[in-house]
Amino acid sequence: MLNTRRIRSFTKLALVASLAMGAAVAACGDDDNYVVRTRNDGGADATTEGGLPNTLSCGLPIPTSYDSPNFAVNAKEELDLKANVDLLETTMKSAEGTGTAAVTAAQLKAIFMAGTPSLYSIATAAAQAKIDVYLTQFGDAVGKTWTPADADAAAADGGADGGADGGAAVATTGGKYENANIFSATGVDLREGTLKIILGGALYNHALALASGPITEATVDRLLAVYGATTKFAHRTDADAGADEKDELVAEYAARRDNPVATTPGSYRKIRGALLVAKAAAAGGEKCRTDLDAALAIYRLEWEKASLATVIYYLNAAATNALAAPVKGPAALHGFGEALGFIQCFKGIPQDRRKITDVQIDALFTLVGGDTPYQLITRTGERVVAFNTAFQQIGAIYGMTQTDIEDAKKSY
Repeated sequence: MLNTRRIRSFTKLALVASLAMGAAVAACGDDDNYVVRTRNDGGADATTEGGLPNTLSCGLPIPTSYDSPNFAVNAKEELDLKANVDLLETTMKSAEGTGTAAVTAAQLKAIFMAGTPSLYSIATAAAQAKIDVYLTQFGDAVGKTWTPADADAAAADGGADGGADGGAAVATTGGKYENANIFSATGVDLREGTLKIILGGALYNHALALASGPITEATVDRLLAVYGATTKFAHRTDADAGADEKDELVAEYAARRDNPVATTPGSYRKIRGALLVAKAAAAGGEKCRTDLDAALAIYRLEWEKASLATVIYYLNAAATNALAAPVKGPAALHGFGEALGFIQCFKGIPQDRRKITDVQIDALFTLVGGDTPYQLITRTGERVVAFNTAFQQIGAIYGMTQTDIEDAKKSY
């Protein structure tokens, strides 16, 4: 149980996490065109909310910018992991759309297992198992075509819904849907499902391992790199952002869920503040341990909240595309695949290091129809109603107001 001093420190750090971004540029939104573009002309704030001094409870000053000349050296392993995430995505994309690359499951699994550490080695057992299935299905589907009607017909032939993963009744192997992405036999966007599970099931899990040992300023660099922001914390995801300022991995989604001009900071700005606190506290040693622990708690919680808020975003995008006239089927299932990946990504993470439980994850997955994604197209009305219920369940888990839920449907 937290002692009184730690509670006071955590409250103070929550305020510290609201440090304003310096000259941030509003980012483009997620790739489904639900974008709210805002302008941020504000400069860096010298104090926290309420005018509190920018100091730790242990007396050390909190930096207003993240300066680390040795960042690339300190975070080499995490930057290499990110490079393998990028390579996996690029390789899978080469077989999608107009791409004709003969990508194999073995090729994809080799990328997943490459490096020391590898994405595979840092992943939870649940993530390892699910990603292995998705990569196998992707390899089987390359060069083939697929439609939701195929899955619907196969399920009808084999009985209602065809079983947990489409089941033996679904004979199709999946394939490219309307010359867009590659989907499983039941309609999972296999690339997006894989990549989003990696964000939580591998990268978040790795961040927990880093935080479980001695923490130095170099360790904080590694926590920043595995999160996916740069030392500039530029709050940018647009294509024009430079490599030294573009937010990627989970930071990309945290940035898109956080309105940069809103008075109340969102997950991106809270994580920025937490890592600045952690950097100062790590330099201060044991006397600053309370500050460090509180900062790491904010880092973990806001990573998770940004991920589940993005489930709301993508379910809403999927529903909008499924209800469009004409129906935007590939886009709808693409968004649904992103949501499914984020829903599953914390499965198997130690419970004392996350808020959502495995029971809640399974309930959300079942509620939205995770076993039968194709039904978003073939039974749209039923699925959309279920999505609305899912929004409320996620909101209840994370203490979100109705305004928070509606804001999660936007992209900044």
